[in-house]
Amino acid sequence: MKKLLSFAAAAALALSLVSCGSTGGAAKAPKAGYPHPMTYTLDIASATKDGVIVMQDNSQYGTPGQTTRQTSYTQKTSWYSIVKPNKPQKGDTVHLVGRLTSEIDIDNLYISLVDNASSWTVLNEGENIVSDIKAGVPFDIDLELNIVNKVGGECMLVLGYGEQNGGVANFTAEKVAECDIGTPQGEIEVVENHTTPKVYEFDLSKDLAYITLAPEYPWVDGVQDTMADPLLYSATVAITQKFDKDTDWPIAGDKIKVYWKTRSNNDISALSARIIENTPAVNWWKEIDVNAGTGHVIAENIKANEVSELEFEFEITDAPIEGLSIYMYNSLDASNGSSLLTYVRD
Repeated sequence: MKKLLSFAAAAALALSLVSCGSTGGAAKAPKAGYPHPMTYTLDIASATKDGVIVMQDNSQYGTPGQTTRQTSYTQKTSWYSIVKPNKPQKGDTVHLVGRLTSEIDIDNLYISLVDNASSWTVLNEGENIVSDIKAGVPFDIDLELNIVNKVGGECMLVLGYGEQNGGVANFTAEKVAECDIGTPQGEIEVVENHTTPKVYEFDLSKDLAYITLAPEYPWVDGVQDTMADPLLYSATVAITQKFDKDTDWPIAGDKIKVYWKTRSNNDISALSARIIENTPAVNWWKEIDVNAGTGHVIAENIKANEVSELEFEFEITDAPIEGLSIYMYNSLDASNGSSLLTYVRD
């Protein structure tokens, strides 16, 4: 999780004319668009699971005395599914409301809205603090937040307090209002994401100039040991841009068929691949295809400096949350070390 600059958290999301409690079903997105700027009302309890805000020790990224205890980024407090059709934009206003109860006394609680898909960008203007919080005593949140950064990914509520208040302590949240994104002008045409599995096809050769299968070293105490022998050679290629998050996002059962015309500077006896999600939403690694844990060979007997025309397919087992990548790799004995694979265009 990236460091929050001067304050730590509160998040934004909402679905047109629907209460915050609605999270099921296929997400809908507007074709016609909503009139901005507009005002959102966001209730904190509606973004929680069972009314609990889970905190964590985030000393590595927090500001000492202010935000070393922050809202968990694995058990997020988020209105993503509600705001997805019409995410807050720069110039909008978010009326953030809620009633919270802390397990411990807190001198200052910092509150902000954060976009976790863009280096934990703080979305709202200014510093928002609630002071002198007493353990077990409910306190109200009632803030008008000016949005200064457009939401590109997921909006989350982030709370933060300093280590001087003690250890990690959760909050309970009581619902006080319905979420609202204002009243759009005119009728909004919506389109649903697909619910029947489909096949996506794309040509990887048209995206990037090259990839490098580089040494992947073992991790020791959270750090890669580059003095050790590599485990294999690998590369991670993001393909999130191939999909429309609002109207055509992969679901379980979908297949992704990939074409790739490439040239390697080394012989590679076997090149394997997996589909993964490599985002903060899954703590940076989750395999989401039917070959999870093993991957599958996408090419064999690649010869140095010869053009290889590859075709391979993945089947999705879990819908990605924020992004998709192809993780390619070969074993130590499958090539002559690091390989540069250039994309060959017709």
